[in-house]
Amino acid sequence: MAPRLSERSHTRLPAAQQAAFVFVTVAVLAACALLWTVFAAPARTEPFVAVYGGTTGLLLSAALAAATYHAAAARAFREHGSWLDARVAALEAEIRAFEEEARYLADEVLPAIGERGAPETPAETRLSGTGRVSNEALAHLRDGMAREVRKAERRGSSAMSACASAAARVQAQVTTMLAQLRSLEDRYGDQPSVFGDLLELDHRAAQTGRLADSFALLSGGRSGRRWTRPVAMESILRGAVSRIWAYRRVRLNFTSTAAVAGHAAEGVMHALAEVMDNATSFSATNTEVHVFVEEVDHGVAIVVEDSGLGMRSRERQRAEQLVSESRALTTLPGTRLGLAVVGRIADKYGLTVNFRPSSRGGTGVVLLVPRRLITHPKPLVDELTTPSEPAAKEPRTVHGSADGGSRRVPEAPRTAPQEDGNRENETRQQQDGDLPKRRRGSTLASAPRPTSAPNAHVPRERTDPATRFAAFRQSGRTGPGAGNQEAEDR
Repeated sequence: MAPRLSERSHTRLPAAQQAAFVFVTVAVLAACALLWTVFAAPARTEPFVAVYGGTTGLLLSAALAAATYHAAAARAFREHGSWLDARVAALEAEIRAFEEEARYLADEVLPAIGERGAPETPAETRLSGTGRVSNEALAHLRDGMAREVRKAERRGSSAMSACASAAARVQAQVTTMLAQLRSLEDRYGDQPSVFGDLLELDHRAAQTGRLADSFALLSGGRSGRRWTRPVAMESILRGAVSRIWAYRRVRLNFTSTAAVAGHAAEGVMHALAEVMDNATSFSATNTEVHVFVEEVDHGVAIVVEDSGLGMRSRERQRAEQLVSESRALTTLPGTRLGLAVVGRIADKYGLTVNFRPSSRGGTGVVLLVPRRLITHPKPLVDELTTPSEPAAKEPRTVHGSADGGSRRVPEAPRTAPQEDGNRENETRQQQDGDLPKRRRGSTLASAPRPTSAPNAHVPRERTDPATRFAAFRQSGRTGPGAGNQEAEDR
């Protein structure tokens, strides 16, 4: 509409030209009329008629010219005003369209470009699911943003790969260090001063390994330990307790004989260690942290309760959000890694983590291991041995303290029938001419140990804290599934 009005205004004469044309036309007509009047009037009135008629003609011409000028000017102003109104409406429509595209760019396109939920998806693929931006300036802004995000993603991927590689190297070093420390513990076990220092170094190395595993998981790597057979729940709990600093404050209460599948055992152990570490860190040093295990319909529920100050509703919501999402190392909201690691493990193995107020006044964390990860291994009893009447199963209260506390566990099964069976099999294989073979399930921990001579000096049983902690670590090391660890392929 605006261009049509502009063309019509340009086809008309200006107001001044229209006024001059009217003035000349009226003046010519008035002059003709005046001449006719003068010739027709009597002789004595000719001067009066000429003067009066000329003046009247001039005034009439001027008046009509002025009226024509003002009318043309008013018409031009009206047309220009209409054109301006149309132009303003068009500009307003363009501004509204620009605002809509800018809002769409801010709400849909830019979040799709900078989305970190799927870092393996390139920015172009994310843009393909969004609409087209018609404004050139906004399209240029979108393309520039996509280029910068691609560069940042490449840098972030390189940093994450470097972090995962560094964590893998630390894991390998820690594994080697732990093996050497255990060899030294066996060598200097009869020297309390040296043995205590070795146990302290062993504990610190285990914590360093847990931290390296956390960095590896958050940077897209994997833990440094893998198990090929199910690991008993007691070994899971003991392994988790041995990886935290305040292990003396943890009390284990369980009757479950369940075991966790080998591929998920390390993850469950690591998640429990992080939860126990949080429980001991956010509670008083003179309080205890209690761990309960209960078999439910959907799996095995492991409850960790402390006596701390508890969590406010906002803190609980934030903690639940951390454990319910799988976050990368570059998207952590803070500097603490524990709950983020638990969330990564829970997402990987299908664990469920819930927070609730503890009956002890602090916070209770319920970690549910799904049924598909739980097994119930058969007891290792020889078929020819008739088992005695089992006694009533009592809850086993295991104290994580290394310097005191009692532990009630059932008596270990006799190994004499199994050894006789092994000798029979070896004799039969030698008679058949075959090479001896190791029985399935036998490990180094269950191999017969050489007995000392009768006159050998038997050292007196030590009751110092280092010895008790050694017994605690040895029981966790030789428990079910202890011989199933594999070195990670590097």
